[in-house]
Amino acid sequence: MPLFDVDLWQEIYDSISRHKLRTLLTAFGVFWGIFMLVNLVGVGNGLRNGAEASMSLKNGIYVWSGRPTSMPYKGLSKGRSVRLDDDDIAALRNRVPGLDVIAPGNGMGSQFTVRGTRNDSFETSGVWPVEMVTKGYDLLAGRLLNELDLAQLRKVAVIGERVQEVLFAKDENPIGAMIEVAGVKFKVVGVVRPQALNGWAQRDMSKIFLPHSTLRKTFNQGDRIHVFTLTTRPGFVPEVVEQNVLSVLKEHHKVHPQDWGVIGSYNAHKDVKKVEGLFTGIKMFSWFVAVGTIIAGAVGVGNIMLITVAERTREIGVRKALGATPNSIVGMVLQESLVITVVAGYSGLVAGVLTLQLIDTFATRAQAGPGTFINPQIDFSTALVALLVLVIAGALAAVLPARKAAAVDPVIALQDE
Repeated sequence: MPLFDVDLWQEIYDSISRHKLRTLLTAFGVFWGIFMLVNLVGVGNGLRNGAEASMSLKNGIYVWSGRPTSMPYKGLSKGRSVRLDDDDIAALRNRVPGLDVIAPGNGMGSQFTVRGTRNDSFETSGVWPVEMVTKGYDLLAGRLLNELDLAQLRKVAVIGERVQEVLFAKDENPIGAMIEVAGVKFKVVGVVRPQALNGWAQRDMSKIFLPHSTLRKTFNQGDRIHVFTLTTRPGFVPEVVEQNVLSVLKEHHKVHPQDWGVIGSYNAHKDVKKVEGLFTGIKMFSWFVAVGTIIAGAVGVGNIMLITVAERTREIGVRKALGATPNSIVGMVLQESLVITVVAGYSGLVAGVLTLQLIDTFATRAQAGPGTFINPQIDFSTALVALLVLVIAGALAAVLPARKAAAVDPVIALQDE
């Protein structure tokens, strides 16, 4: 049966228009199923985006020296304080496979910072240029620290957005200006904002970043390292790399393998896996609920098609008496069922997307910018799968009515009143 048969479409329109309310109420089940699917999946994606935004370096491992040793080891007494240093860099690079970036960092805590008549206390950190890239910062002005800053011990600084707000006027350009940190002057070369939304990342907005070598030399910190930022290469399991890092550092500093907490670590990949597992479950639940609703709507469409076939028994008999084949009768019922389900489902899809857009707009305003709920939406593949489910549901809904219509005996049908 041709898809663009004008007479067929006129018959479908006449059939639907004769029972507008019945058709509308039946189609609403399909509409609501797709509408729920779009909103549940979209809201779940928004929450997932917010959760992922709270984690900047998703394959990052952070390692630092913790509490004093609590167990004697290799002739050394307990109570020793372990200090990470430059020798650890070579040990990690040579003995831990799978490591990509090894970025040592130092801190000075809160230091008094002055610019003209404006002043406040900000945390000051010495970083390697690669650390600013791997941790993820949005560059608001100027540039990030680079290798020349590190090699030439340049007295330059990258400041967080909050530091700019405190030390500079609203319309003032901070790039090239001088600030004084703990009595030493540095030139501002960049302003950054962390991409992550968690607590420590937001604290970076109130931080001053200096080249690692400059901070060490200027403030006489020697070869001590406060924290390592490490990343893993593709194909290596971050949890395994983390354990290898801890083992090498413990051996290097003669710490008992079972003396936990002496060298602390945090593996961001563990949190990523938890978030992915949680939102995969939410997505599966959303599909389960929505598909169940769509099936219920399809059953309703099937029932209305059975009623339609019963009401049009005499008409079907006339068609068959005039030579209509069973396949043409089946095609007529199938097309009418698909029209109801696809139109209702597509309407639900459009309404769901518009609702998500409204939710995103209001959520962004309520959060005054990015927050824990970011960009709720469904991807194109989800929309395609939803439409495919609609087509299948519409086809299945028409199976029983179409078989009943195809089995109509013209003689008996012509006697029907």
